[in-house]
Amino acid sequence: MLYIFILLFTVSIILSGITTIPLFLPLLIVWAVIFRKPSVFFVAFVVGFFLDLLLLRPLGQTGLILVIAIFTVFLYEKKFETQTATFVFFASFLWSLIYLKIFGYENIFLQALINSLLAVLTFRLSQNSKGKSQKYN
Repeated sequence: MLYIFILLFTVSIILSGITTIPLFLPLLIVWAVIFRKPSVFFVAFVVGFFLDLLLLRPLGQTGLILVIAIFTVFLYEKKFETQTATFVFFASFLWSLIYLKIFGYENIFLQALINSLLAVLTFRLSQNSKGKSQKYN
């Protein structure tokens, strides 16, 4: 399962140089919701660092936004039921809007909606594969 996420992160970083939809953001949120490990902070910063290099931005901007997004997911873990598709949808939608607005992209509502739907799809698929792997162990 971890290898699938690594592959998806690699593909999303490459596609982020081609498209304006931040595909890495829902993957980070889904990873934080499912695995609940603090190593997501390090991954978020590294992904942000590489995106800043790829997109020729000042280093640390994207990483800071991603770390704050993951921090809010962990912060609301105690107050809300985070293991649901609804939470993943709204967290991904909100942080996609924030990310796209900060960096000045256009059509941010449509891109955030697409990003959120991809987040829910990834969340559902990873939940199904996680359940199957625990069932056979």
